[in-house]
Amino acid sequence: MLTVFGAVPCPAGRWPKMSNLFVVREHLQQASDLAAILDAACNAFESMLLVLRAHEDPAGPMFGALVMAAASAADGRDALLFAPSLPPHRLQAADIHERHDAVGTVADELAGLSELLAARLNDAARIAPDPGDQAACQAAARWARDIHALFTGNGP
Repeated sequence: MLTVFGAVPCPAGRWPKMSNLFVVREHLQQASDLAAILDAACNAFESMLLVLRAHEDPAGPMFGALVMAAASAADGRDALLFAPSLPPHRLQAADIHERHDAVGTVADELAGLSELLAARLNDAARIAPDPGDQAACQAAARWARDIHALFTGNGP
């Protein structure tokens, strides 16, 4: 499971900036068609991976939740990569800036983002005419709900 973190390299001394999650959230909220939702959702999962990797600390009390959330974020992103309507040339890309926020703040922000992500993916699954898009959205929404449950304790 730790290899998930290795899949998203962070250059030395560079960390995802929490304010980027606000930008990711805005893109996800403003996405108006299936392709835009898929692109914004894929970017959200990738951004989550960057933030989670920046906060990995085997000695930290949230290490287990961070590792599990990273695995779910990678699985969600991977599910969307099979969506036929995902634009071949991504509209947005995950961004890296210098900064480190407290892990509690990160958990709260990721919980909120993952809740929105699951809702938008459920919306996309309903409007998608292609069964491949529907399946990808439904699978990715499940992974987003898993991330939300890890950080809120509100699991099924």
